[in-house]
This record gives sequence, structure tokens and C-alpha cells, in this order.
Amino acid sequence: MRPAAAVEREMTDQLQTRDSFGFKWRQEHSYGSEAQREVSRQWLIQRYGFADEADMTRYFVSRRRVLDAGCGGGFTAGILLEGVRTTPFVGVDISEAVWVAREKLAHLEAAAFVEADLLALPFREESFDTIVSEGVLHHTPSTEAALRSVVPLLERGGELLFYVYRRKGPVREYADDLIRAKVAPLPAEEAWAAMRPLTELARVLAEAKAEVTVPEDVPELGIRAGQYDVQRLIYNSFCKLFWNEAFTFEENLHVNFDWYHPRYAHRQSEEEVKAWCASLALRIVHMDVQDSGITVRAVRD
Repeated sequence: MRPAAAVEREMTDQLQTRDSFGFKWRQEHSYGSEAQREVSRQWLIQRYGFADEADMTRYFVSRRRVLDAGCGGGFTAGILLEGVRTTPFVGVDISEAVWVAREKLAHLEAAAFVEADLLALPFREESFDTIVSEGVLHHTPSTEAALRSVVPLLERGGELLFYVYRRKGPVREYADDLIRAKVAPLPAEEAWAAMRPLTELARVLAEAKAEVTVPEDVPELGIRAGQYDVQRLIYNSFCKLFWNEAFTFEENLHVNFDWYHPRYAHRQSEEEVKAWCASLALRIVHMDVQDSGITVRAVRD
């Protein structure tokens, strides 16, 4: 039996993560511009191995029952299902953001929304032929436990599409955890304000458009040889200072808040993800590994 103090701490941290995301998705001014949607659309298409937007639409039109396990405010589902109207869809989120998603996805004719914990979902086994969990499993007490919780809901031969954070180099891991330890205890409004100077630093670094050549691999820092934009080098290897010039300032702040305020933001290795899938009889049919994270499409055998 686990110590009571550990169980209580886990519950507290999960509630904090829930409230963080509930707050984030209510900041409607901070996400959803067409520029952000287009960048996100192309990133989703590329990572999940679709040929193009039409291919992605055909895929979801062909599915019979789709579960979005951690739908947040419906931003990702709104892109994946942009050309889809009649495919039965269920959006689930632990936070009140699920009701934001219900408004954003009102065009879906066969949609339902449920506020629930991924570790205790209220569905029968094998209820869905498709489950999507884009950047959510790692925001639970255990990424592996969350994966094990959703897989039984997938029918045999069904497909699971998910994205999880990838473990970074040692300095980036240390710096991110140091900042998270300072930001996560703050009320959401204060944490949002705390992300402004961090986001501003990311902006000025990106706008400097300075480049540096790393002449050879630095394995101790997880840095590979090559030509780097300075902001991206810092972002990838030293501290998450996200900036995308196509996004508004608030959209960039939103991304940094998403990383630093939730207490749960686990990072995984490629080997861990492969081992988890193998143990759950998930046959990986597509895997995309980037510095930021690991994207998987897997069929349940």
C-alpha cells in the first residue's frame, strides 16, 4: 500500500494540473489565430504521417468512433476534424476546458463531451476504433499509467494516435524543472504574468536572428554538431524559451505557460515508449521522434 502522504500529494498535484489547464483554455485571446492554426495543422500532418490535409480528413471521416483523450479546449480536435461533421466523437478532459471544447466543436453533429480523469474513464472496453491523445498523457501522475488506462477502450484493430514529451539534455531538464518548481505553486493568473518576461526574452533572442556553428557533438549536453539559430539552440538544449514569429505574443506565452505551470509534465525516452507499446500489444505503424517529443500511431493487436 502506498503511503497516505504520497497519495495525497499526487491528488494535489493532479488537481493543480487540472486547474492550470482549465485556466489556460479559458484565455481565448491566447490561441486560435489562423496563423497558429496553420502552423499547428502542418505540424500535426507531418508528425502523424499524413500525406496532406485531405489525407488527414479522409482518415477521420473513415473512422467509426473517435475518442479525444484529453481534448482541452478543442484546439487540436478542431484541426484534425476540420473537414469532418458526422463521425461520432467523444471529447474528454479532466478540466472544465471540456466545455470550451463543446462550444468550439459545435459543428460536429455526433459529438459528446465528458469531464473525467484519464485514469478513470467512464467507458466500456473496446468502445472506440480510434483514440487520439495529443500532448496529454504526460500531464497525468504517470504517462505509462495513463497509456495503460486508455488502451483497453480501443477495439482490436483500432488505432491509437498520441504525442508525449521527449526527454531533453541534462541542462534543459534541470533548468525547466527549476523554473517549474517556482512557477507551478503560483495561482494561474500570477503564473501567466510570470511567463511574460520569459516570453519576451524568447522574442528578442529570436528577433536577433543570430546563428552559431557547433563544430562537433557535445554529448554531455545532448547537443549535436551543426548550424543553429541561437534562440533555437537555447530552446532545445538549455531552457524552454518558446517563440514562433507566426504566433501572437499571447499565443507564444500560452505555449510557455503550458510547459511551466502544470506540475505534471513528464518526459520520456523513445525506448520507454516502444517498451510500453510492446507490453500493451500496440503495434507501432508510425513513429516520429523530434527534440520536442515523440509521436506514435499504433494498432491494437
